[in-house]
Amino acid sequence: MKNRAVIPVAALCALLGAGVFSWWKARATPTPPGPAVAAVSPPMPSAPRVGTPAPQRAVPTASPTDTTSAAPTLPPMPGSLQDTEEDGLAQVDASGHLVVSADLRRLFDYYLSAMGEEGLPVIRERILASLRAKNLPAAAMEEAVRVLDDYLAYRDAARTFAANQRGAELDVGARLQSLRELRREHLGPWAEGLFGDEERVDAVSVERMKLQQDTTLSPEARERRIAALDEQLPAEYRASRDEALRPLRQQAVERELVESGASAEDLRQHRLATVGAEATERLEAMDREEAEWKRRLAEFRSRREALGQSEPNPAARQAAVQRLLFDSFTPEERLRVEALDAIDAAAGAP
Repeated sequence: MKNRAVIPVAALCALLGAGVFSWWKARATPTPPGPAVAAVSPPMPSAPRVGTPAPQRAVPTASPTDTTSAAPTLPPMPGSLQDTEEDGLAQVDASGHLVVSADLRRLFDYYLSAMGEEGLPVIRERILASLRAKNLPAAAMEEAVRVLDDYLAYRDAARTFAANQRGAELDVGARLQSLRELRREHLGPWAEGLFGDEERVDAVSVERMKLQQDTTLSPEARERRIAALDEQLPAEYRASRDEALRPLRQQAVERELVESGASAEDLRQHRLATVGAEATERLEAMDREEAEWKRRLAEFRSRREALGQSEPNPAARQAAVQRLLFDSFTPEERLRVEALDAIDAAAGAP
């Protein structure tokens, strides 16, 4: 989804995120995602086949099971979805029934993210058009429409719940439990497929918070209990989390090596042993790029400071600084300079 220009704090967040993940991209070349298509797959235990549907609820649109009527003409895609790829999947099992999973919810949420730019009836029709384009079997298509409408009803109920609970003194665990019950009320057996893994992650997170706050535990006992909790997380989630944290761990180890007096060759040998020769070469190239960036930034700041001392007129000084900024950096680099200036200003604030 396209980003909007916001205050420097957002630029700071973008800078920090880019710093970690651009470092780690040197490990491997990413594989571009393929288009979302309807896939036939064997039944998945974590994504149950639609069986006993949840009770039908009124939705201010066409009949949920009316999948044969002519699709209305849709307006152009909203601005936030233009030039983006559809997220999620609609899958069917070997018998032609819908697989209700988090992938299906991601498909719904991709279009629902445009709420505010266009109304719910239009968004619902966009989702139906996407489902029709996947040529799902008739049974799966009817099931998908019913799941969609019950999901929309749940979202509406969840918003009402959040508004009613605003200011109430419920802890995180109680709020999550209330949402879990709300999902079963509106989605019935489909709630497990749409939210099951997420709920298991949330439950572990709540227990981790309790352990962190338990002053009766020794550090060693706390770590053992947390490790046991992590084993309850879905395997795919654990793998994704470990992959996301790996660059931070690698950077921490390298920082410790440098601080302990390791030479450049020591660092190179460590990288060769941990990430391999090809990734080591890319990391070294990135190190050179970063060193060159720091040199250019230092030169720009030195010249900017000189302008501040030599030009007494504030307007002329500001114009000269802007010319220097535009002459020294690309548009993307200018954002980085502004973010770094914001960091320095925040660090120096009383």
